[in-house]
Amino acid sequence: MQTTLPIIDVQLGDAKVTSNGQKLIVSTNKFQRVWEWSGYGFITSSLKNLESNKEWCKEQHQFKADWSLPGLIDNNTPCKIDALTAKISNDDGYTSKHIELVAQITYETNISIKYIIWVYPEAPGLRTQLKIKALQGMNRDLAINEDPRGDYLPINWKNIDRKVVGYYNHTQERNAANLKILKEEIITGTVLQPENYNWASIFSAMNDESGVVFIKESHKCVNQFGLDTGSFVVDSKGLTTTGWGLKVTDLTNEWRSAWANWCLVYTGKQINMQKQIKRFDRMRYPINKELDIYILANTWGSNNRMEASTEENVLKEIEVQSELGIDVQQIDDGWQNPKDIPAMSTVTWKPDKTRYPNGWKNVVSLAKSKNLKLGVWFSLGSLNDEFLSKYGHNWAANLEDLKQAYDDGRFTYYKFDMINLHNYDELEHIMKLSRNFVDYTNRTVRINWDVTENEPRTGYFFGREYGNIYLANRTTKLNSETGYVPYLMLRDAWHVSKFLNLNKFQISVQNIERTDKKRSDAHLHNNKYVTAIALMGSPLFFQETHYYTPEARKEIKALLAVYKKYRKEMFEGYVFPIGDEPDDRSWTGFQNHLEDGSGFLMIFRELNNSQNRKKLNLNFCYGKKIEIKNLISGEKQIMTCDANGGLEFIIENSADFLFLSYKIID
Repeated sequence: MQTTLPIIDVQLGDAKVTSNGQKLIVSTNKFQRVWEWSGYGFITSSLKNLESNKEWCKEQHQFKADWSLPGLIDNNTPCKIDALTAKISNDDGYTSKHIELVAQITYETNISIKYIIWVYPEAPGLRTQLKIKALQGMNRDLAINEDPRGDYLPINWKNIDRKVVGYYNHTQERNAANLKILKEEIITGTVLQPENYNWASIFSAMNDESGVVFIKESHKCVNQFGLDTGSFVVDSKGLTTTGWGLKVTDLTNEWRSAWANWCLVYTGKQINMQKQIKRFDRMRYPINKELDIYILANTWGSNNRMEASTEENVLKEIEVQSELGIDVQQIDDGWQNPKDIPAMSTVTWKPDKTRYPNGWKNVVSLAKSKNLKLGVWFSLGSLNDEFLSKYGHNWAANLEDLKQAYDDGRFTYYKFDMINLHNYDELEHIMKLSRNFVDYTNRTVRINWDVTENEPRTGYFFGREYGNIYLANRTTKLNSETGYVPYLMLRDAWHVSKFLNLNKFQISVQNIERTDKKRSDAHLHNNKYVTAIALMGSPLFFQETHYYTPEARKEIKALLAVYKKYRKEMFEGYVFPIGDEPDDRSWTGFQNHLEDGSGFLMIFRELNNSQNRKKLNLNFCYGKKIEIKNLISGEKQIMTCDANGGLEFIIENSADFLFLSYKIID
């Protein structure tokens, strides 16, 4: 058995990767994780929160490696290290700069793996991932039908509670009071029997002082498990994350990637758990201020649907959007087909001549003159045989179609829809296509991933190095599934902001005068209010804006002008929900907090709330004196938060809001 690891000693800022005999040590100033080489793989022997000095590994490791592939890689499968390397990387520019450690290991069962660790400077944790390759002579028949292990932590569960979190996709069918987008469970007490959470993306072991968090970087959703996304499994010995995303039958003689896992630590209150998740998420999926900060309008959200995508209509939209201060006009489904021909009949992905007689020429010319960028919708469809037999052909766009659209129209924002990731080949195809396309444009485009349906799509924690999540269809169309209801849109955003960076999610703005008055109370609000709901996220005017009245345009233009003064600062902050959960009767809103102690507040007094004043608790401002500025009126005042961060706010009328900045001064 190999007794000494090759020497590794790499540092980037406070991030360090070193080897010491049979130990591998990865750390920043916030945490340290230690593995030991067993001859069967690496096993975690220590995970320490360096801020609280909490050690999370107390039990003897029950396995000989943190990973497994039952029947082929387990406690009885010896292996050898072929190479152990560490270097500074940024994944070819798709993530923040970090140290990448790669251990290449070959098993006697003729499987080779790469165990990959990413550690970012100042990070509260790290990312691990396996890549797997089948070698000549591998016997697939040895595999056992059990979930492979992706990571493991030996935890002593005494006085440790569990928090489990997941998000729903299929937002097109989750637009009612009883259909929330977020699921949370807290389990208290000693672990008496195994617990299996196959619906969650986030698992936290915690007490009142600190916690450790595991996150599966996959397309899992509460209501859609996708490709072997596995579970969080708790037993008396520790925590196991299962699911590789590929099965033994998917292994080839080329390297194929398993789902990655994040392992993070935090200290103190639950809000610090949220903050550390968002900090790591921002490192993994950094914001490009030139591409990720924008206000976008999309043609699909009005009653006209496909007819809204005609050249005549888009030219109208560009004129109005320029007036309002919108940055991007995105042309949704319909541009590629004649009237009344749906996307499923698409044979060629070029602008239809009856809709665009001169191709993209006129739209591109007007957009350029108005200093607007353009976006476009594409269906990426499916590769599986069932789909092809159903529709008679593969109507999904391919890489050459995307390149052609970029060359002809110089579109910057691409909405990818109809994705159906039924097997690993499809997942790999879509991810390679996306990266190849973004590379082709010299990194000048962004992809908006649609999660509105329940087919396996990208989910919430995966693929965001290429762009944002298109969260929900909230239209003027007269039905309950997608019809726009202000408090439900606010609630979705409020829930997303709890564990994710809201500014990576497109939040819809709708024309309140065109919504169904029998099914929505949108018309009882004002245009500024419904616009403000989206401003802590990535604002999406999901509509044809030329239907706005002159009065509505004036109101929206004024609010967007204020927002655009501050949005670059806002995109540096982390957004958290404050107040009560939106229910059409609450005081609620968002706090956007920056690391320097400043930030922004968007506070809503909902339509059916009768209180004109309310104390809300602000995070990270406990007992602090702060300067608050009303960004619309310019009024400033000095206020002191109580020990819980509590501060009283006044909004005289219901269905109104405050847009504020703050700065801690003492």
